[in-house]
Amino acid sequence: MIGSFLFGISEANRSWKMILLLLAANIMLSIPVVVPIFLLITSTSRGTPAAARLMADKVDFVWLIDVVNQRFPGAALETVISQVAVTLVVAGVGSLLFNTLLSGGVIGVINSTDGMFTARKFWGEAGAHFWRFFRLTLISLIFYGVAIGVYALLRLPIGKAAKEASAFGSEIYKRWAAMALVALMLAFVNMVFDYAKIGTVVKDSKGMFREVIRAFRFAFGNFFSAFGLYLVIALVGGAIFLALNHVRWSVNQSSGGGVLLAILLGQMAMAGRMWSRVFFYAAETHLYKKLATLTPAKKPANVESQLEFARAEEPGHLHT
Repeated sequence: MIGSFLFGISEANRSWKMILLLLAANIMLSIPVVVPIFLLITSTSRGTPAAARLMADKVDFVWLIDVVNQRFPGAALETVISQVAVTLVVAGVGSLLFNTLLSGGVIGVINSTDGMFTARKFWGEAGAHFWRFFRLTLISLIFYGVAIGVYALLRLPIGKAAKEASAFGSEIYKRWAAMALVALMLAFVNMVFDYAKIGTVVKDSKGMFREVIRAFRFAFGNFFSAFGLYLVIALVGGAIFLALNHVRWSVNQSSGGGVLLAILLGQMAMAGRMWSRVFFYAAETHLYKKLATLTPAKKPANVESQLEFARAEEPGHLHT
């Protein structure tokens, strides 16, 4: 596990071109959602005291009340909310599909012989595995639904007990325990489908249900190594993101320079998330290749074909 952890850090640190590509893709996906909100703020706060507070990421309640009461001509909150709601749905679906595409590129590059990023290799691997990864995404919805269903079932007796109890202290702890359990279940499902994607790329598998079963077998058969690695990477990535985000929110944004610095730090925090994503896939791919039983290439049955197969496997043999 430690070797896979260190390998993941090494791969993520040298994959800065791929990280920049992932960052640019996520910025492009967020623009349709951000633009309507930005236009509402700039059109209604220009020339008012609210502009300085909003620039500093602080809520001006007087401005917010005026927006809700439609005190600004041509700035209807309902219109903006409907636009944002529609764009959120579209952006959410687009983000799911695009990140499915990008995952194939990331794992494909990591699994390649030299592990070096090139745009041609990245997009080639992304396109080659998109539909298979999309099928895995659809299958994963079943297991995410099961985890959420378990949480709902746990909440039912807790909620009934809370209504009848005179003290709520123990019920609060039970709710926290239920939330922690479902968080771990969702993390485990996410990890399993990471390994299903990795197994698909490594083995060039076409059967996605079969690959999901293999991924569950791998996850349960190597539970402490696989899940331990996943949780440690999640903690490291979360700590980096929170630290960068804390620095970003501590910047005084009362001036244009402060705003630009906050934007830069915000993008650095997002880049930290992309770094963690590459870290995850690289470390998990290393662990998978180390512990999984990979099926070797099938050798021909007849003697003549076996001789040809042996010659093809000799070092220096040129394949035609």
